[in-house]
Amino acid sequence: MNYKKLFSLRQNKQGKNLANQKTSSQQIAYSIAHAISGRIRFRVPRLSKDAEYANKLKVAIESQIKNAKVRINPTASSIVINYPSGLMPDEQMQSQLVHLIQTAPNIVLPTKVSTKVIVTTIFEALTNLIDSLRNANKARNAIQHQEIRKDRWERLLSTGERIIKGLKSAIMFILPGNQWRSQSVLNSA
Repeated sequence: MNYKKLFSLRQNKQGKNLANQKTSSQQIAYSIAHAISGRIRFRVPRLSKDAEYANKLKVAIESQIKNAKVRINPTASSIVINYPSGLMPDEQMQSQLVHLIQTAPNIVLPTKVSTKVIVTTIFEALTNLIDSLRNANKARNAIQHQEIRKDRWERLLSTGERIIKGLKSAIMFILPGNQWRSQSVLNSA
């Protein structure tokens, strides 16, 4: 920040608010290179420099506009969006796309999760449930019989736990390491 900007911010009573507004409302440069009904091409210089922004913009457009096909060319700093022409008027579609271009940096993309992580989490939850049931059963036995003894529920729970652990290891061996994206995070963006 140069001296003149610093001095003007000190002179302004709302110096902090003005500085925050300038950084948060920074406009992303774009131009419309080509537009016909059902297809539009934007030139966005940031696409050539910021791969994360390009990915966020593509995900945002594909999640917000039904049946949209998005193609980004970082070398040409352009993005082509093909969309169903009867979805909404072209001017409204254009303004929605401009809005997405401006708000894409604020989008939080979900982390990629492998199927093995999902399955592991499910089986660990089942094992924890069985352990909780086992502890509740032990407490019930201790209260009723004044001692801890193995009854049919304990045997059933331990057998169930062994089956779940065996099933988990078999599934983990078979599963590929595919990556999944959480749709709930995309829809909330």
